[in-house]
Amino acid sequence: MDTSKYLKSFMEIGLTEREAKVYITLLSGRMFTVLELQEAVNIPRTKIYEVLNKLVNRNICIEKKLGRNKLYEAVEPKLALERVLESYKKDLERKEELIKQVSEVFTPIFQNSKSIVNPLEFIDVMKEKGQIHKRYTACVHSTRREMLTFNKGPYACDTSDRLGEQEDEEYKLLKRGGLCKDIYELKELKEVDWLLNSVKKSLKLGQQARVVERLPIKMLVFDQEKVMFALEQPVLIPNELTMIYIEHKQLAEACSMLFYHLWGKGQDISEIGKDIVGEVESYSFVSN
Repeated sequence: MDTSKYLKSFMEIGLTEREAKVYITLLSGRMFTVLELQEAVNIPRTKIYEVLNKLVNRNICIEKKLGRNKLYEAVEPKLALERVLESYKKDLERKEELIKQVSEVFTPIFQNSKSIVNPLEFIDVMKEKGQIHKRYTACVHSTRREMLTFNKGPYACDTSDRLGEQEDEEYKLLKRGGLCKDIYELKELKEVDWLLNSVKKSLKLGQQARVVERLPIKMLVFDQEKVMFALEQPVLIPNELTMIYIEHKQLAEACSMLFYHLWGKGQDISEIGKDIVGEVESYSFVSN
């Protein structure tokens, strides 16, 4: 009988490969010495004793002494494997009891730890523009009522695809009844080539916009709950951008107050001259 194909079955039951080889050899029906088993299964002498001890301890084989020699024979398979299964059940019961004991001790500790505020749970610093773009579009997507923006460079939408995704998310926000209010710097509207075309498109979709001479920071506020703003670079590198994301209602409320302070001082975008806005002059928006 070719027993090699059953080796894997014994291993799946729970025997190691060496244990399975020794047990299958013992099942030939006679008693073996250690040397005979070692030669039969090709296991190093230093390991054969370890394997046999484990099989004996698990009641899978029997050790007998004949004079100075030790002989080994197999326990009938059904009985041996039932013992293996029984040992698994006992081990499982022991582990279940340990799980119960450990859970009773550490569950209160875990629950108490939830009351500890970890600032890293609501603060994220992002330096890679792709990451910044994904966080921005996700924030716009989840905004329900209002997005407020101090709109100035550097910009994360440095490709046409990213710009299109951002404009699309803003349009969806406007379509579901939300407000998009942007304040721009006059200088950037004059100098950033693509920005003015994007502003014209956004205004037609319903964005409200005003212009000031200078913005103190690049900032976005979502539903007075979440804020994104740019961090000043320690070394000025053109077009590099580091943004910090903070989910904190009190901070977001304070940023909203700053936004509306400048909004009140801003000039409606339709009033800054045809040389800047061209066709946009027909769109006049006022603060709510």
